[in-house]
Amino acid sequence: MLRQIEFWEDRDRQMGADLETSIILGDQAEEFAAMLSPHVHQPYFGSLKVRVAGREQTLYIGKHGFRDVKGPYSVVSWDSEVGSLFYSQALGWTPRRGSAGVIKRRRQLDIHAKALLRVTDLYDDEQGGDTGGREEVLLRRLQEGSTAGMRDVVETLQPEQNEAMRAPAGVPVIIQGAAGSGKTTIGFHRLAWMTNADRGPHRARPEACMVLMPNRVLATYAARILPELGIERVVVTTPEAWATGLLGLEKLEVTDRTLSLLLTDRDNTRRALAWRKAKLLGDARMLDVVRTHLWNRFNAALRSQRLSEVVELRGREPQPFTLEEADLAAMLRDVFAADPLEGYRTGMRRAIEAEALSRLRPTEAEEASVLRQLTTPLTSLLGRVFASTTPITEARRLLGSPESLAASGLLTEREMALLSTDPLSGIPTPRRAHADVTELPLMLAVQAFTGGIGRLDGRTLEVFDHVVLDEAQDYSPLLYALLGRATRPGHITALGDLNQGMHGYKGPSSWEAVQAQLPGAEVRTLGRTYRSTRQITDLGARIAATYNRAAAVQGVDRDGAEVQRYTAPAGSPHGELPLLAQAVKEAQQAGHTNIAIVTRRGVDADRLAEALREFDTDAQPITTQEHRFQGGLVILPVNLAKGLEFSAAIVASANAETYDESTEYERRLLYVSASRALHWLALVSVGDLHPLVA
Repeated sequence: MLRQIEFWEDRDRQMGADLETSIILGDQAEEFAAMLSPHVHQPYFGSLKVRVAGREQTLYIGKHGFRDVKGPYSVVSWDSEVGSLFYSQALGWTPRRGSAGVIKRRRQLDIHAKALLRVTDLYDDEQGGDTGGREEVLLRRLQEGSTAGMRDVVETLQPEQNEAMRAPAGVPVIIQGAAGSGKTTIGFHRLAWMTNADRGPHRARPEACMVLMPNRVLATYAARILPELGIERVVVTTPEAWATGLLGLEKLEVTDRTLSLLLTDRDNTRRALAWRKAKLLGDARMLDVVRTHLWNRFNAALRSQRLSEVVELRGREPQPFTLEEADLAAMLRDVFAADPLEGYRTGMRRAIEAEALSRLRPTEAEEASVLRQLTTPLTSLLGRVFASTTPITEARRLLGSPESLAASGLLTEREMALLSTDPLSGIPTPRRAHADVTELPLMLAVQAFTGGIGRLDGRTLEVFDHVVLDEAQDYSPLLYALLGRATRPGHITALGDLNQGMHGYKGPSSWEAVQAQLPGAEVRTLGRTYRSTRQITDLGARIAATYNRAAAVQGVDRDGAEVQRYTAPAGSPHGELPLLAQAVKEAQQAGHTNIAIVTRRGVDADRLAEALREFDTDAQPITTQEHRFQGGLVILPVNLAKGLEFSAAIVASANAETYDESTEYERRLLYVSASRALHWLALVSVGDLHPLVA
């Protein structure tokens, strides 16, 4: 590898036929050298001894493929078809070309700083087959502490994870997995797999891919893994940031008043009403409700409209070009039927321009002149028809008009009445321009139909090559329908768990509702959780069993410390502060550095962070999406902790007063709080602990 890097970095060897070619070749060689350099310290992590056509050979598996052109020291990339054999249980394979092969041995090689530290056989034909080494390597890795970023699991992909990650390219995939099953990491590795040249026509360009994460804290935390997987320039953002960027409203404040109500209001009737309204706003039928509304709006705007212009053509008399109202209405009907990616306004412009060229029949050299002469009157006409239709105003106009809601015939009287209620009236709104997260899919639908939806490449709108959705149980069916329009067919990977959704008021009731929006989508289930010790996993299972309708999740048999419980009598003068400080101290004494105190609400995190300083405990509060998790001791609400993992976690106020035992949503919150820890978990309460964790 070093010899190859030296060759690439030697500009004198990168010579072309002329100076320009030499510069290009030299720049390319330097780029290759930069890509290979990080892998010199750990060139491979596994090996396969295989027998092909009667001959045995050893293949090395690494994070970066390397071909030794002058010798035998080549490395196969983990994301290649051959690399997959390292992770699977299969003992034979038939390549697309060549002879069938048989696996004789799988071996894990731990290398650090160019030194071989450990060899573990995972399978050895001569030693009776499966050695149990795969589980040994996994347990060793799981014993490691958490970091301030998501784990790279290339070296320890388990067979079921590998199978889900390599689901056929060009097919939408929904990966269902419990907390700690590795679904998010697998989604990232699938994205890297999609960029491999082996994917052929389904290969994705990293710069044309997008990953949507539930909040910016998690987006920052997760994005660090992508460069380690060899892919740069992937957009990692939140659905809200992507939506406001597409709408051109980056400064718009996005609220989630439904979540605020669910976290603060004790009135179950009001909470249920808010939940049902939010679910209806994200219903896939709303796409056709919006389409019908826009059809009626644009047809009404076309009444009495006409386009008339005299066009100058070289060597001919000036030619009149006129479109009457009936002509325009027919064109609008064709545009709606074609449903162009770039939206109806651009589609209408192109239809009129095509009609003008068809009627006037200019020479190829004159076409640009004709279109230029039509620019002003055409822009004026489109402005009269489309200009007043902005996503925010039009979505709200639709919701405020019973006639518009009824026009499609898709909503019942009861549903239309529900959309006219305001269960969130007691939740304050920002003073500046804002939109609620439950309104955004409707606004995006207006944008999709009027101005288009997808990826902007300069001024060109195109579909994404591949999109990965994290916490997919929190995306509405309407948003899935819109993302389906914005992405190549079959190129969405959704990662989630219906049983731990904290934002079920936005999400689907079942994966079947998602499959209806992503035709042909396959559901892959990860049946094992890898994050936590047996003690923590068992506690989480006890909570989840009260609402989890899925099959029981199997944990890794990794023993650890017993779950710690800290309680004080009701009315204690300092409340739970001394208990939290004691728990932090004992977690640190146990050797943990990445520690989280998880609260139910953001205001609790702010309040406790300030108060704990008097108990010699300095925890960094993370209470908004602008904060970044950089490791150490943090205190954050459960809605921002979701998706993160810590070496140790402390659940504050783990009692029935904070997490209402009678409400399924509250039990889900408690489950998320208690499932953040890898190795050490503490439960703190003034008064009795919650019955499910006592």
